[in-house]
Amino acid sequence: MRYRCFSALSGKKVFTMVMIVFVMPTVFGSCGKYVRQRTTQIRQNVIFQGSNLGGLQPDEARVVVSRIAEELRVAPVDAVEDSETGGVIPDINGLEVDVEQTMVAVQAAETGEKVNPVYREIQATITMTDFPELPIYQGNPAKQQVVFLINVAWGNEFLAPMLETLKEENVGATFFLVGRWVRQNPELAQAIADAGFELANHGDSDGVSMGRIGLNEAIEQIRKCADTIESTCGVRPVYFSPHRGELSEHVKKAAIMENSRVVMWTVDTVDWKLPGVDVMTEKIMNNAGGGSLILMHPTEQTNEFLRQVIPALREKSLEPVTLSTLLNPGYFADKGVNVP
Repeated sequence: MRYRCFSALSGKKVFTMVMIVFVMPTVFGSCGKYVRQRTTQIRQNVIFQGSNLGGLQPDEARVVVSRIAEELRVAPVDAVEDSETGGVIPDINGLEVDVEQTMVAVQAAETGEKVNPVYREIQATITMTDFPELPIYQGNPAKQQVVFLINVAWGNEFLAPMLETLKEENVGATFFLVGRWVRQNPELAQAIADAGFELANHGDSDGVSMGRIGLNEAIEQIRKCADTIESTCGVRPVYFSPHRGELSEHVKKAAIMENSRVVMWTVDTVDWKLPGVDVMTEKIMNNAGGGSLILMHPTEQTNEFLRQVIPALREKSLEPVTLSTLLNPGYFADKGVNVP
């Protein structure tokens, strides 16, 4: 009896048990692999730049994302010396898709979700800082931006309406202030700063010929004005423009020593001659382009000129901004691109 039971157990039942032991792990393994694949698949109808990644495995989706990333890449633009002006044309950062971070977003996306690229900027090989001694006559023309450079040493009665117009139009501007003027008109200087406009250095005295003075006096002109603006308005300017545009090697060296960048201009309204609003507007519209620096002063004609020229510039897709904004190489946020 005992032998028959053992024989029976060792027959069909033993065979069945052996099959279960060896076959079931394979079956369960296959099922587990299927489940894992279903778990890691990109959810249905996840869209990236018009491509449906739904149902793809991550490695397959990465191939698609990488291909699209190559198409979206924008190469950086190096800063270069401008042979025409002797100044420097600033650099612009490039842009590329961060494939790894974009894939994180893709894998986390819900069914039917549209995923935007995650970008990172690429710094140019040659930047504006490689040319510290060269003045700036214009920003990079690839930028659809311009700057109003407003020199202030007089014209107090015309400042308030100009500030109001600039605020109403929601545009940027950079005011180059003479140190002497700031000391005589601290409330007006502070009003410019309080209105959100950028302050810059126009030397301590508009009665000094910057092109004829020595290095030490040039340093004093730049430093004293910067000290005055900082003590009055709480901000130390980093841009310097010499009165009447008088440049010399001493002025350039003094600016470097005072950690200031020399700024000139692209097109001059010559508003101090009161040529007429229409004449100034026509001149600017005929000569201004991407990156232009537009020089002006507070005169009786300048405010009306601003009212005409701002909409005209915008019709040409040129937006007035501060000098710092124009010269910032990382400008993609202004173009609606999300860069962490």
